[in-house]
Amino acid sequence: MDIVIQKEFLNKKQCAFFINYFKENYLKQPPKLQIYHRETHMMDCGYHAAYNQSKEFKVLLDDLTMLVKEQDKKCLVNYSQIVEWPAGERQGRHIDFKPHLYTSILYLNDDYEGGETVVGNKIIAPEQGKIILFKGNQIKHEVLKIQSGIRYTNATWYITK
Repeated sequence: MDIVIQKEFLNKKQCAFFINYFKENYLKQPPKLQIYHRETHMMDCGYHAAYNQSKEFKVLLDDLTMLVKEQDKKCLVNYSQIVEWPAGERQGRHIDFKPHLYTSILYLNDDYEGGETVVGNKIIAPEQGKIILFKGNQIKHEVLKIQSGIRYTNATWYITK
């Protein structure tokens, strides 16, 4: 398995829910939970995130777990974040931490320019609702510069039991 690509993992309504949730709640979180890296903002949405235990998050996490278990039955979600990427941001080429066997990127929108994901030598164009899954601790990957607009994704990292 190099890269699993699944279109329509989420529908437009589901994607809009997570974007709106982020916009309405990121700044309402306690400051210590307002995660950021440069100008990129992240909101934890894992099973342990007490402030967002709506059924939509539980369904998403269960669906993510089912997706990774198709590759490795022993894998489960370690952590998951909604990520807001403003214009000008990018993530350089890297591999993820060793315990994170798999990484997935779920595109919540595609109404921006740039922001393609590069996994190995493959450039993956954003498409609302599409998810990619790959061995993030083995394959170098990056996010190209967002030229205009705001990119929203759900990034999830997986470990084995």
